[in-house]
Parts: sequence; C-alpha cells; structure tokens
Amino acid sequence: PFVEALEAFRRLRSILCAPLKVKDEALGAIYVDNRLHAGIFSQDHLNLLSAIASSAAIAIENARLYQVAVEKGRMERELQMARRVQASLFPEEMPQLEGWEFAARWLPARVVAGDFYDVIPLEGGQLGLVIADVTDKGMPSALLMALTRSILRASLEGAPSLAHAIAKANRLICADSKLGMPVTLFCARLDPVSALLTYVNAGHNPPLLWRSASGELRELTRTGMVLGVDETTPYEEGSTTLEPGDVLLLYTDGVTDAIDLSEQQFGLERMRAAFTGKPGASATAILSRITLAIERFAGAADPFDDIALLVAKR
Repeated sequence: PFVEALEAFRRLRSILCAPLKVKDEALGAIYVDNRLHAGIFSQDHLNLLSAIASSAAIAIENARLYQVAVEKGRMERELQMARRVQASLFPEEMPQLEGWEFAARWLPARVVAGDFYDVIPLEGGQLGLVIADVTDKGMPSALLMALTRSILRASLEGAPSLAHAIAKANRLICADSKLGMPVTLFCARLDPVSALLTYVNAGHNPPLLWRSASGELRELTRTGMVLGVDETTPYEEGSTTLEPGDVLLLYTDGVTDAIDLSEQQFGLERMRAAFTGKPGASATAILSRITLAIERFAGAADPFDDIALLVAKR
C-alpha cells in the first residue's frame, strides 16, 4: 500500500489545500489535486477554497457543539432521574410517635450522593435509626448507597440482635461490592416505650446525645470497623436510655467538613454550638438551626461533601 500511495503521489501535477480552522483550532483540511495538468490552480482558486473551508469549518464546529449539547442534556436528564429515584428511597415522612419527635435532612453535594439516613419500622413497635456515608461522592457512591440501604433493611429483618444484623450486612456488602468503597454506618434500635437505645457504630462519626437534665453532651463512640472491608470483623453493641428532653443527633462528616470561601472547616465545635444552642427546641427547630449555621458559614462556597442529618428527641 505504501508503494502504491507513493506512485499515486508522483503522478500528481497540481495540489490545492486549505485548512478547516475555527479560531486557532485546526479541525482538518480541504484537499484538491489534478493528475493531468500542472500549474492550473491560481490565487483566486485558493481564495475560493479558503472561503469554502472557513464556512465548512464553522458548520462542522456547530454540528459538534450541537451533539455535545444533546449529549449533555441527555446526561443531565438521566442524572435528574437518578436523583428522583434516590430521593424516593428516603422515608416519605418521619414517624409520629407519642412522646417523640424526629426530623431529618439530606443535602447532596452533587446531583446524587453517597450519604443517607433511614428510619425503619421493626418488630415489636421498635424503630431503626440509621445514618451512613459511602466513601466518595457522585454516581458510584450513590449506587453503593442504594445497595447498602437494601442490604441493611434485609439484614435487620428478624435478626436476633443488632450486632448480628450489622455483621451480616457487612458480609453481604463485602461480597457484592468490588469497588473498594468502605461504608461508615451508625444503626440504632429504639424502643419508644422504654426509651432504650441499642446501637452499633461501624466506624462512623460518633452521634451526639444531649442530656436535658444535666446539659451533658455525650458521644456514642465506635463499636466496630467500617462496612465493606473485612467480612470477618465482629461488631459490639452499645446502649443508653433517653430521658425526657434528651436529644440525639446523627450526622455525616459533610457537616463538620463544610468549608467557607477561605477553605476553613465548619468543625465539630461549631456543630456542637448549633446543636445545643437553644435548649427545649423541637427536633425540627434543632435541625433547621444546624443547617442554617452551615449555610451562613459556607456562604457562597460550593458544597464540599454530602450531608445527612437525623434528629430524635424524647
């Protein structure tokens, strides 16, 4: 083929070529040749070909930009649909239990998120309270979030203990997830009658428990490793009782990691101040106070990470 191409090139007598350019970018060229006569192309021919090339280049670039816009629009529609599907996985409304208040909020940094909360009705009138954070952001973490939610709900069904349920969920996540994206999770079982809270903290930010009577702020520390790393890891349970007026705050690290325009972090102390700032407030008011404090701190800065919050008050 090379020899044939070389021979064809030797037979050429006249060549005319003009670039297809948009601004300073070359998209290609228009090429004309003649194998019979030499010197038949003039400056006028080159000017005409250059004019044609200029128009053609603009048309090609417009067509390319149109295809890019169509593709971008399709991807945007798919992302918005993914967001609606993900949002449908969250509880439609908080439980209405006598003597209890619940409030929650989900604030993704992008269209979809890896952070989530859940409120799960369990046997015996008990309630499952969940907050979790899949590593990273965006679509991969959102897909693993949906998987984790389904696995956790299935694992809690009929489990002899909360620790047993989380260990089972961890084994299933390790088996199904090949992406190497760990999941931090806090899962609690609340008995609304006795106010006993049994919990497992799988490598998650310790939730805050504010004691109304003493003003003490307690952390519900970790009782096991993150999910999705080691299928053999054991989990232990912690427990506490919520007294009248006590408030429990579950949150993901998007709260404390929120940044302002100077890239300073919101931090744990600011979150604690917003959480305990007005004793006696309702769960909804406490949640609104925390999110407003984050918004005022961050200002015009883009969201740094996904945020999920869940407040329970007796």
